[in-house]
Amino acid sequence: MSYTIQIWEKPADWPWPTTKAEADAQYERAEAGRQVPMNPKFVAWAQAVEQRSPGFWDIYLGGPEMTDPTWGVGINTRASDWGAPFDDGWEQAVRLGLNLYDPQSGVHYLGNGDAPEEPDLPVQRAARARKAGDDATAWAEYRRWAARGNPHALYALGRALRFGTMGQRRHFDLAAALQLMGAHDAETRKDAQAFFQRFPEEAQARIQVLMARLKSAPGEQLLQIIDNDRKAVDDAVARSQQLALYSRKRIEAADALQPAAAQGHEVAAFLQALETVIGWEQPNFENARYWCQRAAEWDHEPAKRLFALMHERGWGGPVDMQEAAKWNAAAQEQRLRAQKKQQAQEEAESPGGLSLAPMASASHGSAAAAPVVWTGNPLRDLPGWYAREGDPHAAFHLGTNDEHGRYGGPVNLAQARAWYAQAAEAGHADATYNLGTFIESGKGGPKDVQVAKALFMLANTRGTTMQVADLGIKPQEQGPVRALVVALREPGRLRAVLQQRGLAAAVAAPGGAAPAAAVVASTAAAGLSASDWGRTGGAAPQAPRPAPSRARSTRNDDEDEDTDADTQGSGFSLHLGHVALGVGVASVLLLLAFFKPGASFRMGMFALGLVAAFGAWRTARDFDWSPLARAVVALLAAIPLLGMAVCLGLLFKAFRAR
Repeated sequence: MSYTIQIWEKPADWPWPTTKAEADAQYERAEAGRQVPMNPKFVAWAQAVEQRSPGFWDIYLGGPEMTDPTWGVGINTRASDWGAPFDDGWEQAVRLGLNLYDPQSGVHYLGNGDAPEEPDLPVQRAARARKAGDDATAWAEYRRWAARGNPHALYALGRALRFGTMGQRRHFDLAAALQLMGAHDAETRKDAQAFFQRFPEEAQARIQVLMARLKSAPGEQLLQIIDNDRKAVDDAVARSQQLALYSRKRIEAADALQPAAAQGHEVAAFLQALETVIGWEQPNFENARYWCQRAAEWDHEPAKRLFALMHERGWGGPVDMQEAAKWNAAAQEQRLRAQKKQQAQEEAESPGGLSLAPMASASHGSAAAAPVVWTGNPLRDLPGWYAREGDPHAAFHLGTNDEHGRYGGPVNLAQARAWYAQAAEAGHADATYNLGTFIESGKGGPKDVQVAKALFMLANTRGTTMQVADLGIKPQEQGPVRALVVALREPGRLRAVLQQRGLAAAVAAPGGAAPAAAVVASTAAAGLSASDWGRTGGAAPQAPRPAPSRARSTRNDDEDEDTDADTQGSGFSLHLGHVALGVGVASVLLLLAFFKPGASFRMGMFALGLVAAFGAWRTARDFDWSPLARAVVALLAAIPLLGMAVCLGLLFKAFRAR
């Protein structure tokens, strides 16, 4: 028993039909045409499909008596699966420019790949590939049909970019535009409009402009626009990560993160969580938690681990151990799934199923399970988590904290040296410079002037804006120093080179426990956070809440990175500002206690008042002082201002008297 399909060829001067009525008319016209010998393309099609799907097609080629302009073939109804063989038959027909007509259903499968008034038929192969877990094939098929304007394919691409399926990264603007373009029934139109309405007005205007570009782009140009827009977001995040290595460009680097995160870029959202804490006068842990949640919901495994830790430690919200356990389990599940996938791939690519991948060392596992000790201060602990994950800017931030004893911790030069080495190894320019100063002077460990000179040269090549004095490299030193630069700049080799030369800091490697004097142990929570990381669902994404108005700390090019504005108390550090303030206060007290009417005396007191004003300004930059210390400084700063006002009044009266 057979299911009959008619095969026919459209003359080259006939246009491709766009409706079922046009296709019916062309088929009837072709069928009524003059009798001709068997079309050679029919024979080529028959040979191809019989070879690829034996037993599925019932084909009779006949002899010279076969003169019909259309040709009927049958499908064996005893076949268990019709989908793949029939799709292959249609694909072979498209290759030869032939049309398939199913008289039973009235559907025309045209040689240009279209099925008039049946837009879902071309994408059935993609849908089956998706159901079978073959995301690469499904994505390629949807792209192929989207280039031909198929609404089902356009809508499927939009859904994939909205939810990050089929192995694709999210891009919300493209997702909204493609869903609106491809909505083909009441349900899809309702879904596309609901998603579009969630965008703010400025984003809706941007999406409409993008949709106009896509509609005006024919075929492959539409795919090119999609690829370019997606690449632009990826490039912005990559550029931001690169700029972050040059800390004088931190603001420029951070500016690219939030727009990319708002498009659904999970890595950008994950980094944005750190960005809302480091470098601000008022760190926003609620915002950090929000962006971390977005990245976790977008299936970023490190974000799931951090989000669990935020619930454990109460960073940016209440402590919730149940949520922490849920996200820990989710991350664990995702990691195991990735490991199984990698193992299966290695076995498939290895002879006899034996994986040839290098085995992990036994020491690595024990180091990974070492408990993490927390300080109880999120301004140290949150960057510390990122630093242990390998973020160079977080490591540099921790280095400056340990160097100057910020956020309630003591000065720990050895630990600072270790953090600078980690950040420098990742390419951080200012960390490379600071590490050079440590090794040059012997802070936090042994000194080596030659290595320090190499680090200063390396910092310059990486774009640090800190001034480097004349290195004074002697002719006999040039060769060894240049060789050191080459060795130190080799990816992942800097700390190993320092270790070989005996210059590594005498502390646990960054990523282990913090110094005992600086921390309060939290054994149960730390053990969970350090080793049992995991995953699961989460609430639906919400529109981001605006962060409170804040200003980044500013620096002069000739100042060290340690002048960043912080928020917690730290140890007192004497500098020129304090001295100037003291001189000014003393001078004004003398003016008020031993007043002299002479103009020259008043001029001198006025100049000393200016010195005091500079001291007050410079001292006020130490934002990491406690509120009490700030109040004392403000009171002292008011004294020279009062003295200056007195001097100005007396000088004005003296000049008027003359």
